[in-house]
Amino acid sequence: MNVQEVILLKKERRLKNKENIDKILESVHKKIKNYALLKKESCTYVINPLLCGLAIFNLEETTIDVFKKLDSEGYIVNAYSDGTLDICWDEKLVEQKVKNDSYVLSLEEKRLKNITKKKKNVDKRFDFIANPKKVIVQEDISKLSIDDQLDLQLKKILKEKKEEQNKYKKLLNK
Repeated sequence: MNVQEVILLKKERRLKNKENIDKILESVHKKIKNYALLKKESCTYVINPLLCGLAIFNLEETTIDVFKKLDSEGYIVNAYSDGTLDICWDEKLVEQKVKNDSYVLSLEEKRLKNITKKKKNVDKRFDFIANPKKVIVQEDISKLSIDDQLDLQLKKILKEKKEEQNKYKKLLNK
């Protein structure tokens, strides 16, 4: 057995894990839909460690992955190590969750603004953090060192994250 075969096994395991999570999420969504049709605002879902048609999986890791996915979809979720998920979609509670998330984001933003207001000597590699509005012309990039090019990439990533946060802020303000 060579290294490529071992790497292939790892990729197959990841793919099967993703398929398991997708099938479990499909089942969870069906249950949520059925409860919503019955005018309920919450339900409990238990992930069975041995599901027909699914590969064997680690219950705790799968529970965490399903929790993260449901949380990112906007549900209020409590997860337990035995595979139990308490899922809530009560409108008032979801709005409160959104407000709390926006509050945490605003605190982090204020903290970052306070850091950039202070004037200090900054290592040139980290200049883009201290001077976020400084623009570098594309022609100059080829002349930069590898560290500076990496810094530019990091600056681009940070800018994309900031835009994403602004997008979420706009959604929250609607």
